[in-house]
Amino acid sequence: MEGIAVHRESTVHADYTDDSPLLAKRQSWRSRLRNKWYRFDRLTRALFCLMFLMLGCTLVARIFIEIEYPFGKPDSQVTIPPRQDSDNRTERSDEERRKAVRAAMKHAWQGYRQYAFGKDELLPVTNSSNNKWGGWGVTLIDALDTLHLMELHEEFKEGVHHVANLDFTKAKSGYTTPFFEMIIRSLGGLLSAYEMSLDVRLLRKAKEVGDALMPAFDTPTGIPYPRVDVNKGKAVPANRVCIAEAGTVQLEYWKLSELTGNPVYHETAQKVVDLLDNAKKPYKGLYPIWIDTSSAELTSGSITFGGMGDSWYEYMIKQYIYSRREHDQYRRMYEESIDSMKDLMVRRSIYDPEMFYVGDLDATATKFSPRFQHLTCFVPGMLALGSKVLDRPDDLELAKQLTYTCFQMYNRTATGLSPEYVQFRNKRNQGLSEFDENGEFALLSLSKASEKEKQDGFYLGPNRSYILRPEALESIMIMYRITGDKMYKEWGWQIFQAIDKWTKTPSANSAYHDVTSTAGSSQWTDSMESFFLAETLKYLYLLFSPAEYYSLDEYVFNTEAHPFKIMRHARP
Repeated sequence: MEGIAVHRESTVHADYTDDSPLLAKRQSWRSRLRNKWYRFDRLTRALFCLMFLMLGCTLVARIFIEIEYPFGKPDSQVTIPPRQDSDNRTERSDEERRKAVRAAMKHAWQGYRQYAFGKDELLPVTNSSNNKWGGWGVTLIDALDTLHLMELHEEFKEGVHHVANLDFTKAKSGYTTPFFEMIIRSLGGLLSAYEMSLDVRLLRKAKEVGDALMPAFDTPTGIPYPRVDVNKGKAVPANRVCIAEAGTVQLEYWKLSELTGNPVYHETAQKVVDLLDNAKKPYKGLYPIWIDTSSAELTSGSITFGGMGDSWYEYMIKQYIYSRREHDQYRRMYEESIDSMKDLMVRRSIYDPEMFYVGDLDATATKFSPRFQHLTCFVPGMLALGSKVLDRPDDLELAKQLTYTCFQMYNRTATGLSPEYVQFRNKRNQGLSEFDENGEFALLSLSKASEKEKQDGFYLGPNRSYILRPEALESIMIMYRITGDKMYKEWGWQIFQAIDKWTKTPSANSAYHDVTSTAGSSQWTDSMESFFLAETLKYLYLLFSPAEYYSLDEYVFNTEAHPFKIMRHARP
């Protein structure tokens, strides 16, 4: 029996080899892998080790890049480095000023919440409301990302809850929605708020807005009509549209394409840029404001970097930045426009040699208008961005000169608030007539200049209102972040103090009728545009925040100050 047992044991051991299927089933997965590994010769194993090492190094490098450069490493730095920012030693005053701006935002929001929540605008003197934009609650939508950026999170959540229940395929009965205004305010605001919070409800609503306004492009040329009847799902036909309305929707639709994966939005809006790029112009890079929607021709109107033309030029450089500097069409168009602007449209005050301004031209680019609009005060910020991105140092010097003029438009009035525009006389003692509806104007002989005009360097026209505009503060914020000169913080703080002193009502802030009057509340016009919350207060808050907070190297701001993350990879 003992011999039989020994025989059986030896038989069993003989039958179970490493190649035995039964033994393979009993091995651990580590043993099986080890056995397979050693079947390769040494050279093959060495090649495998090298491959795994390279993959590991690539993965580690990628993780490092994502941590160090979450939006991709820029070609050149735009924003001053944190150390230069901290070297200014303004942290204490910045914190106090940031708190003051945040308190102003909270004050205006609480007034809106109490008297106009869900309506388009608060009337901040009578504490009533209006729905002048069709009833979409534009102030609420426009302000969402400002609330989030200022860490007013409870207010933000309440706003998002309201927006999630809106139907953007409807507007108040009989109303036709302005295409451009609702793209930059509503679509832009929703996209930005989504990227900040990643609340998918906001992206769904952004898509709803984008789709509701897409019928604007249903024209013979693809140049959009200026208004849409969202209740009927149709555009309102028009013979012409201004270039700012047609050419300042591309950034928002491009972002919508990026976030939804649907290229149709970007492709449709991009067609407008291509048509205008190829259109006949009176001077290279300069565009009269009126476009014929049936022919895509530039027909008439002034050439201006102010109202009705401004953001068309702004979006050239911003789309180039957004595309990670890969779409050369935008760079070329921008440089053509800026070079021609500098050739034909920049002048100097005859009384203040440091005061430069950008005037307007007639449709033939042969007659100059010596008027500088507050709306044009976005230009120095645009030039400063372009100077860094495109290595154009002369543009930064012009940006500094123009920012000085924009600040003096505030600094040299009795209230410290800026009028809608200022006017200059030329060396022939001529000034500007009023513009007609086609942008035509004349130069008139002026009487002798007053001492006030000589001291200020400019004189005021009949419109002396301040409607809480943001453009000067936009450029001041950008100029600080690009140059690191803390003088710009002092300028911004002075402007904020004037706004707080003269426009603050018990419930919010009101536009001011005449900036030369110190009559106070009698000058309130009972109006607070949504851009006061979306832009003016946001730019002030960012001015007093660390320069890397919503960095200009990581975000591009749409023309309503809604920050969009620069895309990781450019798309065709």
